[in-house]
Amino acid sequence: MKTILAGAVLAMTASAGNAAVMYADQVISADYGTCTGSASQCTSNDRLNQDNALGATDGAFYALGFGGSIVLGFAQSMFPAGTVSTMEITFNRMIGHDEAVQIFTLDDMQNVVEDLGVAVNNPDGSTRQRANAPFSYIRLVDVSKSVFPNTTSFDGYDVDSVAVAPVPLPAAGVMLLAGLGGLAMVRRRKTAA
Repeated sequence: MKTILAGAVLAMTASAGNAAVMYADQVISADYGTCTGSASQCTSNDRLNQDNALGATDGAFYALGFGGSIVLGFAQSMFPAGTVSTMEITFNRMIGHDEAVQIFTLDDMQNVVEDLGVAVNNPDGSTRQRANAPFSYIRLVDVSKSVFPNTTSFDGYDVDSVAVAPVPLPAAGVMLLAGLGGLAMVRRRKTAA
């Protein structure tokens, strides 16, 4: 019985663990920061188009500008918790083009739920943070200058996409039930002995 129960829990956990990744599909608000580059640098690559931060990773991006921010929404209105992934377009990180962003989760009233910390532009551009509490929106705030005072970047963090992989609640529920069932079996054995 224990082997069958454990196998069922693992199977349910594995199938529920493949929860669909959801990409941001709406810009709730954006506040562009500053650009220290030339006019052509500050507008090249359609980098001021906020919609470039939406959908799956495609190479198009929205530059936050130094100190700028963006709040993004999703088709799903509330996530129980999950992994938040950002994809940043990295230009020459290896030679000092360092950029960073502070990531916050927000509730349905757009109040901060959790500060997920600072993400930097990795050479492959991707970062992952774990959100531990329910949330509805994601806010990204450029902190490039405070984290990297000598960066060669001229307009901060470049957002290509933001995705959420929600924690699957059914798997957690199955695991809880299996644990409670196991405790009941142990208690029965102790009572019978």
